[in-house]
Amino acid sequence: MLFELAPFSNLLVLAIPFSFIVFLVRFIRQAAFRKTGPKIPPGPPGSDHAKYLQADRWNVFKAWNEKYVLGTMEGAIDLLEKAGETFSSRPDFVMGAKASPVAKPMQENESAVLIKDLLENKAEDGILDRKHSILRRYMASTMFQMAYGRRVTSMEDALVMEHDEVEEFIIRVPGRFFLESAQVTLTALRKPLQWFSWEPERRRDTNTRLYMSVLNDVKKRIEEGTQVPCTTQWALERQKELGFNDLELSYALSSPWAAGIGTVTTAIEIAILAILHHPEAYEKVNEEMDKVVGRDRMPTFADQQNLPYLEAFIKETMRWRLVTPTVIAHSSIQDYTYKGMFIPKGTAIYPNGTMMMRDPAVFPDGDAFKPERFLNISDPRLQTYKFGVFGFGRRICPGMYVALQSLYIGMARMLWAFKVVPVIENGKPYIPDADDFSYGLVSYPASLKYRLVARSEKHRGIAIGEAELAEERMAGLPRSH
Repeated sequence: MLFELAPFSNLLVLAIPFSFIVFLVRFIRQAAFRKTGPKIPPGPPGSDHAKYLQADRWNVFKAWNEKYVLGTMEGAIDLLEKAGETFSSRPDFVMGAKASPVAKPMQENESAVLIKDLLENKAEDGILDRKHSILRRYMASTMFQMAYGRRVTSMEDALVMEHDEVEEFIIRVPGRFFLESAQVTLTALRKPLQWFSWEPERRRDTNTRLYMSVLNDVKKRIEEGTQVPCTTQWALERQKELGFNDLELSYALSSPWAAGIGTVTTAIEIAILAILHHPEAYEKVNEEMDKVVGRDRMPTFADQQNLPYLEAFIKETMRWRLVTPTVIAHSSIQDYTYKGMFIPKGTAIYPNGTMMMRDPAVFPDGDAFKPERFLNISDPRLQTYKFGVFGFGRRICPGMYVALQSLYIGMARMLWAFKVVPVIENGKPYIPDADDFSYGLVSYPASLKYRLVARSEKHRGIAIGEAELAEERMAGLPRSH
């Protein structure tokens, strides 16, 4: 974890003279506090602060881990869970857990269509990479069904393209704006001088237009009597009780799908990357699948409890390469002392998820890919998914249960139906670099390329038949336009 006791370090690169003066005042105050105040956690030398501005700051955190950054599971549990009231100023959110059973029929239907789409992939030589939107359509349609009661049949639809633009901005913000931690200092500038807020404000307008349009669309269908049950309808019926105006409600309802589309898609891509590097794990998944499910039907949610190796494989995938390496920031709402170190109120805390997933006290040989580490275990945290991949304490991802269901059913059916094989380049199998990842809040395998080949004609036929049945079941749903 990185403790940002005062955000002056991020101001080192400012070009505006007045901003430098503000920085200097903050620096002097901080230096005085360090000399006269209680002992606070150490920070990197002044020349190293600029490294925090790098987009790949989790690699910087790795270098700082032993001396400056708290990157152990013990520290995360002590601060973010046991002291959660201090470091997580957000109430518990149980909607995700309550909504997850309702989502299962939607996820089974959309995952069946996903397999059909992958079978009919028209990419050149069948090669799939980040540019292909088949996986994203699966997640977009699932999340839009839950939120608004409508399907997404193409990622080229205007609404989804606008969402993608918003999501791309959100996941790129960490590392792009060195002011992300300067929460107070520069707000003293007059509005026209707050250049750092211009792009976020423009994007906020885009967000508002997008979120309000889908909210109003549901309102219209409710008035017409054509709306199918969904989260938005549920919330509108309880809007007064919830105490939200339309704008607040539109943003609250957007959170699960705005966050879930890219993250679950990335988790599936990381699983494919793991298979390319560790085909022996993939073979074990298939052996278990053939034994439990067989070859005469696709896996369902009813099979999940009988597929422990698949469950372990998914957990290890999420631990091996985190979708969100620096996890979501926490903030202390009051002064706190931890192991003799004083943490002032208002301190921003960034959990160093990557290092926690390699904490030798919890994950021996953490650089290795070993699904077996999640089999026959007694640690209750590792028996569930509450070991850090979805965050900690009250700021654990509220959509965790829905995301896990989409990940399970999508992965189970893909691995039941397909062989994952490398692309051939220059006469040799191409294995993507396991460490070549994008930088930002969400980190995806940047050089991933692969092919999916049907395991047999029987698998192909069953998958096509399941998809046709799923399309029939969803025929009455509105489609994005």
